Amino acid sequence: MSTNSKPVIRFQIIHYYVIPLIGLIVWWGMLAAMLLVWNAQGRPSCWFRHRIHQGPVYISDIGATNLQPLFISCTGFQNIFFVGTLVMGWYLRKYTNKIQPYISKHQPRLALASIACAIIGQLGILFVAVFNTRRYHQVHITMVGIFIAFSCLACFCDFAISFIFGIYPEKLDPVHDQVIFGNYKTSNLYFVSFVLKLIWLLAAIAFAICFGSYMAEVEEAKSAVFEWLISFWYGLLLVLWSMDLIPSAIRKYRCRNPHLYPRYESDESQQEKGFPNYWMDNSMSDGFYDEDPTYIASFLTLPYRQPYKL
Repeated sequence: MSTNSKPVIRFQIIHYYVIPLIGLIVWWGMLAAMLLVWNAQGRPSCWFRHRIHQGPVYISDIGATNLQPLFISCTGFQNIFFVGTLVMGWYLRKYTNKIQPYISKHQPRLALASIACAIIGQLGILFVAVFNTRRYHQVHITMVGIFIAFSCLACFCDFAISFIFGIYPEKLDPVHDQVIFGNYKTSNLYFVSFVLKLIWLLAAIAFAICFGSYMAEVEEAKSAVFEWLISFWYGLLLVLWSMDLIPSAIRKYRCRNPHLYPRYESDESQQEKGFPNYWMDNSMSDGFYDEDPTYIASFLTLPYRQPYKL
């Protein structure tokens, strides 16, 4: 089969990209189960809040009832896959080169900072579930704040990595040249990924502000609506992170089907044999950006790439 007629997107079905999707299924499944149970019980108000009626109630209120074991277990399970996604992305880029390697000495630092902030943030949401609002209201609110603050920091660091990839397409590994779809500098999937993540983050911040504002004004029904909205919106971040890991599954498929991808057979075989990342090892410590080739370019003769427009 010729290169032009090969399928555009085929990938290994079970691969690293499913890690965040498992966390997403657990998280959204937990939220859906809590809503269904609350509705099945006739939408009761939580007696410890001394309310006559409120609809909907806060997630924390439902989580402080007999559904607290579900809240704790699913939150803890999701935490593992949330942090695991960032760890896997860092490992694949830095040590295996199965997805686009880092092109800046700042990116691994940002990745480690993102992992550290994610761990703290995820411990925060776990403690939100453990210290329920009925018995430990002040601790519960504090943990919510920690979760939001450190999750935002984790996102800032991770999104910056995509931004650096997106604004330096000429430094991308040539194996990944299909991520480039135009002559402009930002015409690449990494910059598109950054824009989508930025839109997600801005919307999440807006929802969080509405949530806090309505809570301060004691309009708790409206505040609870935004709490549920934020929680479901949070799951979309795992979808974006899953997309970042899909290139590894695509390359795995190509490696197992070299007859379909003759153009990639040689560079895939070099990858599978574990050639070192020449560019990272030799140029990354010298500065943010230079003219040294990527490690693939040091092995292969590649077509000339036209300069990018600003």
